[in-house]
Amino acid sequence: MSEPSPRLVTWENGTDLVIELLLARDVETVWNALTDAETAGTWFAPFRLGEETADTGDDGDGPASRPLTFELEDADLDGSVLSCEDYDHVLLELEAFGVLGIRLLPIEGDSGDESLLVFTHTAADVESARAQAADFGPMWDTHLRLFARTLGIDIAEATEPELVASYSDLSHEAADTGDGTDSAGADEDDA
Repeated sequence: MSEPSPRLVTWENGTDLVIELLLARDVETVWNALTDAETAGTWFAPFRLGEETADTGDDGDGPASRPLTFELEDADLDGSVLSCEDYDHVLLELEAFGVLGIRLLPIEGDSGDESLLVFTHTAADVESARAQAADFGPMWDTHLRLFARTLGIDIAEATEPELVASYSDLSHEAADTGDGTDSAGADEDDA
């Protein structure tokens, strides 16, 4: 039975709430369910995409973005798609939450092709990430569990008190920067 695995990870540009979820489905199946606007309504909210625009910013050389609106029951949640590569990742910026990402990694598992879904919610620093994890982690966890169920995957139930306790006391680690050193900003006492 699959279950979300959350932690805080400090990178060179901030700290992420990272939630990993192993899904017993191939990447293509997971991606198609994740990016279908109507299916998203069963686990989060249906969405609509606007036309891609060049975000010129102050220097006139910014990346392109695409407006995105999640249609919640009582309001719309607006944002933009910052980056998207089919069957790999999507990076969003939502007005109410900031930067969120989902990456899919193919895994060869016991049952054949599986996918590791890696959800991230970015914060400026460890303190902000801890606050976001406590405030929003239980919600993201619940939506990821609902997503797994839309794929027909058996996933453990979790009560709100269990999720609040879990996300209020996450372990913290420094990400490996690839140069043999850990990211600045994560201290060993915080782990």
